[in-house]
Amino acid sequence: MKRKILIFVIFVSLIFSVGDYFYAMRDSYNKYLEGEYFFREKAVTVPVIDPDAWMTSVETWEMVKDIDFTDTRNMLLYGGNLDVYAYGPHDGVCTVYYGSKVVEDFPVSNLRFEGEDAEYFYGRKIYTYDEYISYVKSLSEDQLKSTRVSSEKVANFLDVQRHLFILFGVELVLALILILLYRAELFDLFDLGLLLAGLYGFFFEIITVIAFNF
Repeated sequence: MKRKILIFVIFVSLIFSVGDYFYAMRDSYNKYLEGEYFFREKAVTVPVIDPDAWMTSVETWEMVKDIDFTDTRNMLLYGGNLDVYAYGPHDGVCTVYYGSKVVEDFPVSNLRFEGEDAEYFYGRKIYTYDEYISYVKSLSEDQLKSTRVSSEKVANFLDVQRHLFILFGVELVLALILILLYRAELFDLFDLGLLLAGLYGFFFEIITVIAFNF
């Protein structure tokens, strides 16, 4: 009877671990729909004045030469063709990230987006569930730690997946050991191994839930 209970615990822990993975994916997408998770779209700055035109007239040069290019906003507005990440458009302005620098109320008219990035930037288009999961999976670890995403937690389900593989891998090894012990009629060791497998699955599931929900 005790063996059946332990085997039941092992199977339940495996089933719950799979459920955790699918729950984590759905939870991440729901938070994306609610606006808690979001992506900053890549854009290129468009200069207020084309740098090639700075010397075309005395008036233009007089204006440009007094600009403080140590100020990030000025550098982005007048430098041109600089890669930034942008989000939160409102009233013709938005927030942009240039490396570790953040510029609020940057003119959207001075940004150029590629492909469909502008559609996502303005919120005219959102990712479907499958598109969202696929997109998050396509991001590298560096991108997930960058300003590209609002939070690294968007990819929590990938960590849950890794833990799931670990759990299945360890339980598979333990299952093979248990089969060998049972065939060798080493029943005391078999019962001990079964207990360890059951406890491992049970506590692994608890740790996974705590780690990725708190």
